[in-house]
Amino acid sequence: MKETKNKQLVIDGDMLLYKAASVAEQEIRWSDDIWTLETNMNVAKAEADRQIDEIKKDLNSDDILVVFSDKVTFRHKMFPAYKKNRSDKRKPLGIGELRKWMRDEYSSELYANLEADDTIGILVTEDPENRVAVSGDKDFGTLPVMWYNHLKKILRTITVAEANFFHLVQSLMGDMTDGFAGCKGFGQITAEKWLRKHGAYWESVVEAYESKGSDGEEALMNARLARILRAGEYDKETHEVTLWNPKVDAKIKSQQIPFNC
Repeated sequence: MKETKNKQLVIDGDMLLYKAASVAEQEIRWSDDIWTLETNMNVAKAEADRQIDEIKKDLNSDDILVVFSDKVTFRHKMFPAYKKNRSDKRKPLGIGELRKWMRDEYSSELYANLEADDTIGILVTEDPENRVAVSGDKDFGTLPVMWYNHLKKILRTITVAEANFFHLVQSLMGDMTDGFAGCKGFGQITAEKWLRKHGAYWESVVEAYESKGSDGEEALMNARLARILRAGEYDKETHEVTLWNPKVDAKIKSQQIPFNC
């Protein structure tokens, strides 16, 4: 891809890590009643290498930065139920050791108090002309960046208007995989229809929540949970986050987001 040649690829390492560790697991049947599970770290490392090599080839660049999440982030502190629904799910064997290896093997980054998504969002919006966000997470539709979904092999350049519109959609629909439900009865299609009918304003999001017996406070919590951070919203020295505020976001407050996004 000519438009990505030699650009820095800022890659969601958490996603690669989980897949690589899962691929390396193998069930062993010793008898009808005795089974064990083992992992081969060489297989896991080879799978991680394969995924990264494939991304580099797809985007015609060898300049990569693999990004990982901190264990506890600002979202966990703001909303204690965040990702609690995943707490009973078993992680692949050896994932911690594989993570250490990947951080040593590749140029990597981890910002305290942030998920990998946020670190990618900050880095790429700091230098959008020279960096590409790489992740299979649909939430990257809320960022005004060049984004490569390596799972679907789709490269997109998302405008500010498109990113802001999808953030409002996410604020309505929530994200059950991360443990926040959004506005009752709103999936993506319903959310998009609502915004097109009532206007793609923050006030329209609040109106939707109120129509379901909730309020603007819950709407704002969902919006802050759904938003991937951008440049200027994180202090790299203090590790503090500037939470999204529709009252000071001129793109949301002062103009309607185009319906053709």
